[in-house]
Amino acid sequence: MKPLKLLVSLGILGILLGGCAGKKAQVEDKDVVLPQGTLNAAEVTKLFSGKSVESTLDNNGRVSLTYYNSDGSLRQLQDGTRRSGVWRVREDGRICLDFVGERERCRIIVKEGNTYVKYIVKMDGQHDRIITYRSFRDGNLVD
Repeated sequence: MKPLKLLVSLGILGILLGGCAGKKAQVEDKDVVLPQGTLNAAEVTKLFSGKSVESTLDNNGRVSLTYYNSDGSLRQLQDGTRRSGVWRVREDGRICLDFVGERERCRIIVKEGNTYVKYIVKMDGQHDRIITYRSFRDGNLVD
């Protein structure tokens, strides 16, 4: 079979098989199964927009307070240091944070019981839990 014909055939097969499994997300052109309780874009937006969110980094216990302004800007207070940037929610439900001087990072939010957590999505399906959210309060409590 000619290389172009083979590529087209494989592409069509991939499209046909792509919608046959459970909840999946597109990550770098590969399907990755997300944890049960992963929030969609509307749920993430509702949870964070206009809120001051207290969170704990799972690896070291560092606490942050971040205000997610509904206009897409954000302010964070962590260990006495203030940072600012922008946030958005992608169609696939990932929340993306872009602090000044850093690159944008997009992560999933998962509801586990009564707790919300943030995960790094990994291609091997073993996602890394990085943040636990402690509270969501209306308004800007950072400034």
